[in-house]
Amino acid sequence: MRRIAWLCVLLSAAVAGGVLHENSSHAGASFNVLPKEPGVYPVDTQGNLIDALPIGQSLHVGVVGLQPNTVYEFRMGVDQSELPDLERAVGFARATTDARGQIQPFILWYQSGVVGCNDRPRFQDAPFRFRDFDKATEALDGHTLTVSVHAVARDERGDTPPMKLPVGPAEATFRLPLKKVTDAPLVFASNDTGCLLNASETSKSDMYVSGRGFEPGEALEVAVVPNQRAWRVGDTLTDVSGENAAPEIERVFADTSGRFTVPVWKASLQRRGVYDIVVRRLKFEPPQGQLGTWDVVSYGIDTGYVLYLIYPIGGPTMDIAGRPLVGFPYYEFSDAFADTNDPVWGAVDPTYVPAGHTGGTWAAYYVVNHRDPFQWALNNTLVDVSGGIEIHPVKAGCVNGTDTIIWNAPLNEGKYDVVVDFGSTVANTAAAYSTDGQYNSAIDFLDGSNQIGFQVGKDPYDLGTFPIGQDSYSTDDFFPTIGAASNVDLRAVIRYPATVAGVGTPVAAGTHPIFIMEHGNHGFCRNAGQTHATCTNRVRNHEGYMRLLDTLASHGIIAVSIDAYDLTGPVPQWIFERGTLILKHLELWSHLNNAATFPTYPNYFSGRFNGKLDMTKISVSGHSRGGEASVAAYMLNTTFNIGSVSSIAPVDGQGYTLPAGVPYFVILPSADGDVSNLAGARIYDRALGTKSSIDVYGASHNLFNTVWAADGDDSPGTRQDYITATNQQRIGEAWLAAFTRLHLNNETVYADMMRGQLVFPSFAGFKIYPTHHENQHSRLSSGASADFAGAGALTMANVTNPAPHQTQVVRMNWTAGTATATRTVPVAQRDTTGLEVVAFRVARTTSALNPVSGSQDFTVELVGAGITRGTTVAKFDTIPKPYPHPYGFTHTVLTSVRVPLHSFIMNNSGLPLNNVDTVRFTFNGPNTGEIYVDDVEFSR
Repeated sequence: MRRIAWLCVLLSAAVAGGVLHENSSHAGASFNVLPKEPGVYPVDTQGNLIDALPIGQSLHVGVVGLQPNTVYEFRMGVDQSELPDLERAVGFARATTDARGQIQPFILWYQSGVVGCNDRPRFQDAPFRFRDFDKATEALDGHTLTVSVHAVARDERGDTPPMKLPVGPAEATFRLPLKKVTDAPLVFASNDTGCLLNASETSKSDMYVSGRGFEPGEALEVAVVPNQRAWRVGDTLTDVSGENAAPEIERVFADTSGRFTVPVWKASLQRRGVYDIVVRRLKFEPPQGQLGTWDVVSYGIDTGYVLYLIYPIGGPTMDIAGRPLVGFPYYEFSDAFADTNDPVWGAVDPTYVPAGHTGGTWAAYYVVNHRDPFQWALNNTLVDVSGGIEIHPVKAGCVNGTDTIIWNAPLNEGKYDVVVDFGSTVANTAAAYSTDGQYNSAIDFLDGSNQIGFQVGKDPYDLGTFPIGQDSYSTDDFFPTIGAASNVDLRAVIRYPATVAGVGTPVAAGTHPIFIMEHGNHGFCRNAGQTHATCTNRVRNHEGYMRLLDTLASHGIIAVSIDAYDLTGPVPQWIFERGTLILKHLELWSHLNNAATFPTYPNYFSGRFNGKLDMTKISVSGHSRGGEASVAAYMLNTTFNIGSVSSIAPVDGQGYTLPAGVPYFVILPSADGDVSNLAGARIYDRALGTKSSIDVYGASHNLFNTVWAADGDDSPGTRQDYITATNQQRIGEAWLAAFTRLHLNNETVYADMMRGQLVFPSFAGFKIYPTHHENQHSRLSSGASADFAGAGALTMANVTNPAPHQTQVVRMNWTAGTATATRTVPVAQRDTTGLEVVAFRVARTTSALNPVSGSQDFTVELVGAGITRGTTVAKFDTIPKPYPHPYGFTHTVLTSVRVPLHSFIMNNSGLPLNNVDTVRFTFNGPNTGEIYVDDVEFSR
């Protein structure tokens, strides 16, 4: 459920014209050159290094050769020799370097500070904020801009406000003259007086375009076109400002000063979306329908103009798809569904329905293939793909008066929108309804368009459409030393997307991401008494994940399981060595993809993989010691773009803290008889980015690997919630495949699975308790009892590192149904409209106050403007009993609760999500209990 409200508008604006002539390898402008020396550098919109900034242009900056995976603060000042703090800065931004210590150029200063007719108070009368380009020129001409970059201290626990983190001295600086623009044409969206505008609400006012720097009297044509991240000569131009998005290009003549202002898009014809402006200089005879060499584009790497909608109330787009709940709030909106056993419901929250809406009380639910705003603008015909429309009441005093199944399972994999069509007449009965077969944005409701209405995903365990190629490589003792280890083999098995299935078949067309897996510690030799050097019957530990490799290969990913034979057996943990071995295999694959890189490696496959890898998309994983080694590989890496990390039952001997830039996923087997302290929970606790975990009740350590499972289990078969080896392997393979495909293939349908909101047959029916944290969040408490005010029969205390965690939690103990724990929301965090849930981690303790059977529950309340609304945890997530480990341990593993913010505004409750002043836990059922609570936050 994404769309609580959209009140944030892109703050970019049009920039001086320019057409990119080179092919772009970057999403946006083509950044063609990098400086040879480490530091921060400025470029123009074509990616070329600049030695002066034309006033009115946007400043783009990047860095090269700095510390990898580090947050840097960019400070910008005018006529400053240095910027030791933000007091002297005109503006600042923060960004994170990649594994090579680089940050691709981004916009640091929009339009040299020209904000135009922006009416936000913080932009009025502020230093170096200008209403127009003339004032900017007057103030800046002849001055110098200084930009410096400063490393920001890491936040190991993630509980320090970002602006409170220490910032170091400047690591790099440049100074750039600011110069007056005398002859370059400039075009930008404006109001009718020529004052620059970034955006406006759709259909509220006509859109104008202004230009300057043209020849006096010059004949021009102005087109409004869909936003494009890079413009090149010959690109197709499609003006969309006419009736039903048909072309309606405006002709205008520059005045005696070379300027113009002209209306280009009537309010009644506008469609929400993002747009660029193209001015055609007719004297150069530009080609019809294509971008000409001398055309002027309002484009840098920022957007020309945004037409936006404010909703939910009064807007034509809303959340509709979801699932029913028993009791208030009666319904949970959803963006993702499984293709089996997961019917799609539709419902209209009365909160969304505009006052005075002219449609009837009956309408039809259509499920249609997803279209973006431009596709909807060009084609608003409704073609239902769900087996037929549902004519149903869509206006009621409560959302559950409007809900109905709109697509019965099985569903088809894909992306869809939902339309509530009010038809050709006002219908107050089913018999009166008559469809008009079209989406009319003035009256109909739409779940989709600018975002996907909902997605349907197949079980991530299922094989995909690519034939599976098979191969392996092997050289004994290839590495004389890796750290403290000697004579380490270079060996792995491979599964890859192929043209036909089989051994050694050609690789499928295109480039493919790569997944690297490393096993953990186990026996290394089947023959007793033989050493690593003499063994004639090796244990093929790396072949224990073949179904996972098959799954990934069938979905277009090159999947590799490496043999850590020489680091296995009665040897040290060697996490550094294991992590380094993963990186060594990545060096090999870089060479296989491009023989000019890492030339000391053999080309095992005679060039079969040459040019077939996308080395910008790498995911690493591991099991047990290999599970910590995957984390080590990321932390030790300075060469490759490792984009995600995962672990099965890892050890935690090094105490690594994964930075905010890398997603992490870990599987915790609750009955682990090997890493019985569930050390992976600590890695999760320390990780600073988007992260997920699952606590699998009844799972053991060995059974995730088929070779290890054949050698025996590490936990008694009599354990509670016992899972067979086949089932446990399928669970692990499904979750690892989903995480990997999410981050390598951008299969975003699996994001909701990571959040615990999507269940597939491969793991349905098992006790799996997810934990999830998003980078985008507003934290209210990190486990400090002082953050809460207790009342009633409640006692609170801080507890440090409850097993198996490395974090501080609040222990909340209550003995009567009057108990409450209240968190007052700081003023700066009360606007929650850009977020989606109130979330926290919670675990039951072993206290006898908790229910003997079943799960714990309590009410979560939000308060704002004197209005209180609440719902129970059990509507959305489960707080289970601690798992009784068969070896006598009792771990209180924290699990996530994510309550949609929409639940609190359902049915016109009146609670203002832009001013939530209180979060309260009310312990009124069961009336006794004890829990640990951590990481209370508003989150996406």
